[in-house]
Amino acid sequence: EEFGPDDPSQSIYGAGQPGYGNKDKRDYRGGAGLGQHGNAAEKKQRNMQTLPKVDNISEKDLRAILSSEVHLVDIFIPPNEGVPSPSLDGYNENIRGEFCTIDWSLHKKSPSTVPMFRDLVSKSPGCEHRIKVSLKQITDAAREYDMDNSAVAHTLEPSGFVFHESRCGSTLVANSLAAMNPSAHRVYSESSPPLKALTACGENSSRCPMSTASQLFSDTVYMMSRSNDDAESKVFFKIQSAGSKSISVFSEAFPDTPWIFVYREPNQVMMSQLDVPNIKQANCVRGKKSPSASIKHFVKRHGMKMRDLTDEDFCAVHLATICEGATHELDISTTGRAVNYSNLIPTLVDSIFPNHFHLDLGSVERKLIEEVSGHYSKARNTKQQEWKGDDSEKKERKATEAMKSASEQFLKETYDILEMHQ
Repeated sequence: EEFGPDDPSQSIYGAGQPGYGNKDKRDYRGGAGLGQHGNAAEKKQRNMQTLPKVDNISEKDLRAILSSEVHLVDIFIPPNEGVPSPSLDGYNENIRGEFCTIDWSLHKKSPSTVPMFRDLVSKSPGCEHRIKVSLKQITDAAREYDMDNSAVAHTLEPSGFVFHESRCGSTLVANSLAAMNPSAHRVYSESSPPLKALTACGENSSRCPMSTASQLFSDTVYMMSRSNDDAESKVFFKIQSAGSKSISVFSEAFPDTPWIFVYREPNQVMMSQLDVPNIKQANCVRGKKSPSASIKHFVKRHGMKMRDLTDEDFCAVHLATICEGATHELDISTTGRAVNYSNLIPTLVDSIFPNHFHLDLGSVERKLIEEVSGHYSKARNTKQQEWKGDDSEKKERKATEAMKSASEQFLKETYDILEMHQ
């Protein structure tokens, strides 16, 4: 799993606008319904209908977006203009979405070899050319286009979101969702647009109201959930670990959509993070020179100063603030579940997938999940690497006293709270 900066919005730009969250009580399918799109000749005729107006885009590119031949892969806010609209509710029209043609077959066929969205984009030849357009205008146009019952594209139902602590098995969760029903499931594994949307207003909405980030997130998910593949019916999002600090933004946009937070025993996750040649280059330590507001607050709350922290301490604090983002929301959520890495696959197939994400899980789906779990989740080569089994005991043995001390002092409390939310 990839760590972003402690406050990713400091270096990432993103935006959105209202209209897609469950609270709007809209049909996810834009009125078209799933599997009701007719034959190829009918689709071609419908695709000739009058198109909504969008500035600074060719008719060819507009048709490609509206017919879902291309997909949203990035969003960008001009650095000097900010997220909110200067004159209207919502967001700035100069915020841009970038689209290209993704070869989804690569991920559906072998999720372990393209485990992250960036891997999929880099291996999709159609992403050498990108279409750039106002996110607000294209989202409004897509909604208008989709409201026609005879629209070519349909909108997939978001059936589950996966948040996580990092280095705790979340990629295996995403791979399992993709493998169990490749034709029907689309899975975004740590794609950049949702994270940019969630964090656009900063920690604790320091730069703009949470409603702006929520509107942005709704729009982003809407555009990423459109499909012209009749076989696809569900979409899932695994969010980067840094996004776990903004689960409240997600919940405002999608209060009825199930989500999980994946975590791991403190010593094990610390060992996984810090098992690198130079500890200062570990993902969980990189932000030590410019800690986020949540980290500063956490350290102050524990009666310490930043200069007092060892690298191991900082890593534990970093992980603890990620976990606290989840525990705060789990305390009030009716749609969230905490999922421990321990016994992960049985938990997914026996509980989370059938009872929480409400997925049909028969012998075929179980076998496909078993097969994908037998490979290393991030086998970024043509030959899938065989998974050699649970390494939890090995990580426990290798954890240093400094790691164990930091885990006990800073991370165990949130771990114990997460255990109560399983």
